[in-house]
Amino acid sequence: MQTWADIKNDSPSAEAENSFSRTIAKAISILFHPLIMPLLGLLFAFSSDSYISFISYEAKRLIAIVIVINTFALPIMMIPLFYRFGIIKSIQMHSHRERLMPLMFTLIPYIFTFYFLNRLPLPNYIASFLLGASVTIAIAFIVSIWWKISIHMVGIGGLAGFIFAFSLKLSSEEIVYLLIALGVTGIIAWSRLALNAHKPAQVYTGFGVGCFTMILAILLY
Repeated sequence: MQTWADIKNDSPSAEAENSFSRTIAKAISILFHPLIMPLLGLLFAFSSDSYISFISYEAKRLIAIVIVINTFALPIMMIPLFYRFGIIKSIQMHSHRERLMPLMFTLIPYIFTFYFLNRLPLPNYIASFLLGASVTIAIAFIVSIWWKISIHMVGIGGLAGFIFAFSLKLSSEEIVYLLIALGVTGIIAWSRLALNAHKPAQVYTGFGVGCFTMILAILLY
């Protein structure tokens, strides 16, 4: 016997509402893709209320170019190749094992970026941010062998952890940025659950891995 809830969920209006929610969730997942988090972290550092914001324009431009190429452009360019050669079955990479090869190839330019920035005469917080990002990718790679951890939440968790640890270590008041990051965290978590891409435990674990790994990287390195 159908209940009123069943009839309501089967109605055209319910289907349209569900379709609209999924469309919004997909847009959020694309907009806040994990690969843009290093760039967002860099923009935060450059606009923060700290001495890092006084780095010369030429140095900022060089760092931004290196980070955009190595942490965004190169990994994004590899995804269609993985799909073409059958390494992944879809761009969304629904299976956790499909993510292994992309994560491994993403980790390589991240490590290179950390090594490059670490050799420049710059505040080490930028290099330690890339160190933390590299470690979180390595952890996500290991976990993905057995379990589908949320990479989206690993990314936003790392960004939130960076803002928190950065503010703490430099005694910089960045509460507004932290609140924005936490708000975006909730939006991303909702989108991943609304798309049935992850279970709640995978979402929470992803955020925890990204956040605490980044905090340790910034405070200890």
